Amino acid sequence: MSEGPVLRTVIGGQAVDLPASLDGIRAALPEEQREAFDREVGAAPIADVPLIAARWSLPQEAHDEEEEMLRRLRDGDFSGFSDVDDAAEAGR
Repeated sequence: MSEGPVLRTVIGGQAVDLPASLDGIRAALPEEQREAFDREVGAAPIADVPLIAARWSLPQEAHDEEEEMLRRLRDGDFSGFSDVDDAAEAGR
């Protein structure tokens, strides 16, 4: 990864540093994806740029992990998830 600001997140149980600037995200992308990134960021309303940048900064493993979680939820498997009300009540 290039030098510059980073964000730390957890993907697959491992801490991962992600680029935290548009230039850093672009540099980390494979060459064949950079033009699409430029077009999407360049055409986006300014309020949408942080969400677009976050999506582009994540590696495919993070997208796969998210899809698996959504699949489980759609299938009715809520194991490993907690209800917001239950969590709030437990903290009292």
